[in-house]
Amino acid sequence: MAVIDSKKQERDEFDELMVHIGVNGKFQLRFNLLFNMLFVLIFSICCFNVYIALTVPGHWCHVPGRNETNYTIEEWKEMNIPKDESGYGFRKCQMYNTTVTYNRTIFEELEEHRSIIDCQHGWEYDTTWYKMTVPTQEDWVCDKELYVANSLFAARAGEALGSLVFGHLGDTMGRRPVLFIAVATMVVGRCLSVLVSGTYYLFLLFCFIGNSSVVTVFVAPLVIGVELSSSEKRSHIAMLQFFGWTGGTCTLTVLAWITGGEWKAMLLVSSLPSLLIFTLHKMFPESPRWLASSGKTAECEKVLSNIAHVNGNTLPENTFTILKKADQAKEGHFGVGSLFSSWRLARNTFLVCSCIVLCHLIYYTVILQVTGMSGNPYLNFFLQAVVEFPGFILGRIISDKLGRRWTQGTAYMLSALCLLLITTVTQAGSLQWLVTSLVVGVKFLITITVYVGYLLNTEIYPICVRQSGSSVGFTGSGTLGVVAPYIAYLGSAVGVNYPYFILAGLALLGAVCSLLLPETLNEKLPETLADAAQFGLNQKFWSLPSRQRGQMKATELKTEEL
Repeated sequence: MAVIDSKKQERDEFDELMVHIGVNGKFQLRFNLLFNMLFVLIFSICCFNVYIALTVPGHWCHVPGRNETNYTIEEWKEMNIPKDESGYGFRKCQMYNTTVTYNRTIFEELEEHRSIIDCQHGWEYDTTWYKMTVPTQEDWVCDKELYVANSLFAARAGEALGSLVFGHLGDTMGRRPVLFIAVATMVVGRCLSVLVSGTYYLFLLFCFIGNSSVVTVFVAPLVIGVELSSSEKRSHIAMLQFFGWTGGTCTLTVLAWITGGEWKAMLLVSSLPSLLIFTLHKMFPESPRWLASSGKTAECEKVLSNIAHVNGNTLPENTFTILKKADQAKEGHFGVGSLFSSWRLARNTFLVCSCIVLCHLIYYTVILQVTGMSGNPYLNFFLQAVVEFPGFILGRIISDKLGRRWTQGTAYMLSALCLLLITTVTQAGSLQWLVTSLVVGVKFLITITVYVGYLLNTEIYPICVRQSGSSVGFTGSGTLGVVAPYIAYLGSAVGVNYPYFILAGLALLGAVCSLLLPETLNEKLPETLADAAQFGLNQKFWSLPSRQRGQMKATELKTEEL
């Protein structure tokens, strides 16, 4: 058997051990394709289905009597529903106090004398695309329209609190058990919401529970994938996750279309497949770096042995000694509080969390803007999801060349420019094609910022608080993400330009935060809180990433020869 030389200067002993058993082998390939792409695709379907279930389609007051006539719906609305402020559509929550059922001449004579009142007999809904959603089933419109916003608020609040709780558990209990608990929580929350939709507060509760673990089901496999693989594979793993994410959102539109927009069937069909991960629990390992840093030496050696076997290697004779050293060198930490144990780590935490919050806030607001466009909602949702594929690819290519911070900062600045351009053409009816193109362009650019932010979120924290740190940004995103529907609402309540002005300002702020972060490309990830307290201190603001890849590969080859 080979024995690893502990005197090597370029890596610590555990890194050398990982390189020896293989950091780019069959085990990593299988793990990342299976858990960082396929199951992320399945999880993202479950993550987004609640947004389609809460869609409010076109609606208007139900005025009895049309069945006794041969009028079409549009003709009936023309006679009995007042026009909205634009003069082209009809009001959603008001009707005339006198019903005209038989003669257009009478309608024209009475039009100036009839008063307008609130809906008296319920509502009718446009079922062209949605057979039934939660709002149409429960009449969450007009005086109850806040019920939808409150449900979305409960979902995002659950995401905020849950990501913090599950993130802390991931660093104390381990990535593996927390992932399976998170998947079960998400599916149970979604399925029980189907049963309690008639009871508003119970529905809010299960929206909260169902979303409480959605961040963890993505972060846990990503963190393990990063900790098992070589440094140059970090961006590749993140891209696999985003391919799965986008594939899931595209698949969701197909499932919604197949189920005819019937929300209960759609929610169950898109949620239950996530439970398939329990059938592959033996193939999902605990992070050996976490096990080593937690003093679980025997369990760590077992996991490493399995990785080595799959990769066609064997463990070196001094493996147990190396792991015991890692156990003795482990440092105490205080969960999320450790993220503020030094000025440098606290600063980096604040900046990376700000980037995550801002890109997600813009991302979800743009989704609301795009899905609010006229036409087939499934096609609109599908197209705004498909545009993410080239965004992820370009984001990976550029971030691996120019670095993380310059890629994200530039994408933010270009997004701000596009958003400002939108404000100059929104009023021109003949230029709606340009507005749509610019909105899709913003979605493309923000996809790049989301990708890079997600990558930075796993690279900048030390192992002992990596999952806690990765979850803090998503906690902020979930907390402030509740603002997104209200930003979009300003477009109809105040002025169509207001959302774009606000988003442009947020994008500029994101650019500043991005450029102040340290570069992580080709950098050795911090192992301890002491490493994190020094991370990035030797970097200059205008510098490009260090080119260490060739040197690192050479080191790996020499080590593997031992």
